[in-house]
Amino acid sequence: MTSPQIDIRETISLEAGERRSPLFLCGPGTSSMDVAWRLIDQDRLPVWGAVLLESQTAGRGRMGRVWQSPGGHIYGALRLPVEPPFDGPGASLALALGLAGVLEDFGWPVSLKWPNDLIYEGGKTGGLLLESKKGRLVAGIGFNLGSPPPGDWPAERDPGAPGPSALPFSGGPAALWPALVKKFIMLYNEKFQSRPLADLIPAAEALLHWRGRTVTVAQPASVPPAPESGLTGRIVGLGPEGYLRLANAEGEFHLWSGTVCLADYFQIHSRTL
Repeated sequence: MTSPQIDIRETISLEAGERRSPLFLCGPGTSSMDVAWRLIDQDRLPVWGAVLLESQTAGRGRMGRVWQSPGGHIYGALRLPVEPPFDGPGASLALALGLAGVLEDFGWPVSLKWPNDLIYEGGKTGGLLLESKKGRLVAGIGFNLGSPPPGDWPAERDPGAPGPSALPFSGGPAALWPALVKKFIMLYNEKFQSRPLADLIPAAEALLHWRGRTVTVAQPASVPPAPESGLTGRIVGLGPEGYLRLANAEGEFHLWSGTVCLADYFQIHSRTL
């Protein structure tokens, strides 16, 4: 298999407190995570090193989904330390909570749609995906800027999923991504470093999208096991390890993965037809 080519246009040295790490601004590529792993293999991307691609031809998402990613938006990757709160199955929740804190500082309050989406003004503005290999951890992070790009949005594929939205920033990804990464590292230094995920759960629950609402979960993996056909229940909150707590007449389910959509979508829309 041929390794993806790296089109590095500029390398920035980010300083966040006592930490200094490289950020690679790149041209088009397959995906930011492909580039990050190639740089790691070359010993060029340390922990807190970051990547930004101009565009992607094979961006990766959950369930193995692949899509085209046009220019003008953030297609980034960030190498994370494999230590609390990023050392367990709830690492993506910790990352999402940290990114929410950074966006709040910019004046863009977001909510967290479990397990890996960021919601701004009711729509999905960002998403993240974690990959771990040989004790190394990389996060792929994407944000829409200005207006959502065309594409296969969950709302078109999964009824009841949020539609797309975008952060109201016109300065371009190369201006925003370094600032986001720097703020995230500083927030980690001040509030997250070596803290177990359980300590962060109350803050994450406060931002949990659709908390208290009835949702339907497709392809659920849960304890106790849920039906393969799907699971419907009310979002109660989050468990100490980052799982989603869902309750219905049969009891409480702890979900580790699945696609969450609003269950009353059909009721709402049937009344308007």
